[in-house]
Amino acid sequence: MINDDSPPRQDAEAEEKAVFTGEENTGERSTSKKDLIAAGVVAVLSIVAMYYAWLLPIPTRITTAPGMLPFLTGLTLLVMALGLGLKALRKGALEGFFEGTGAFFGNYFKDQENRRTLLLMTLIFAWVVIVGHVSLDIRVPTPFHVFRFSGFEAVSIPMLILILRIFWQASLARCSLVSIIAIVALASAFRDGFKILLPEGI
Repeated sequence: MINDDSPPRQDAEAEEKAVFTGEENTGERSTSKKDLIAAGVVAVLSIVAMYYAWLLPIPTRITTAPGMLPFLTGLTLLVMALGLGLKALRKGALEGFFEGTGAFFGNYFKDQENRRTLLLMTLIFAWVVIVGHVSLDIRVPTPFHVFRFSGFEAVSIPMLILILRIFWQASLARCSLVSIIAIVALASAFRDGFKILLPEGI
């Protein structure tokens, strides 16, 4: 007599019907209304960034202007936002747009990840604005190089430490070390490598 130790057929059928949905499956798909709202928010932030980048002075050439990179980044985001907005409009995003909008925003702010995202966007926006109003230029000449510490580093290092403390939640020493290395390396690459002036106070 042979004993059948195989699992029940129901389990096998359940495994065959199982479908891998991926790590990003949250059970909620994006709608045209959400796409239109997201496009509007990104478009506004892009225009503000482009405006402040345009106000930065151009010491020599426009190709080395400190506001060139932020302006191009804002322009790219604006084009993407317009594309997303037009796509949402073609899908009928304006139909009943204001119906249930209050409940939509209420549910949006109940989500912790959404609140963290808004906090990050607010910190980055404040970062950009503060950098544009802090004027500082400390130079330490050495026989082989002139080291500089400008308003960009003075604002960016503490702001990045704050962001890392909130979202990475590492120790203050680790956040400070990572922030200093990252900002100094970024500033050196643009200032000495690409010869592009960094944004700072006017």
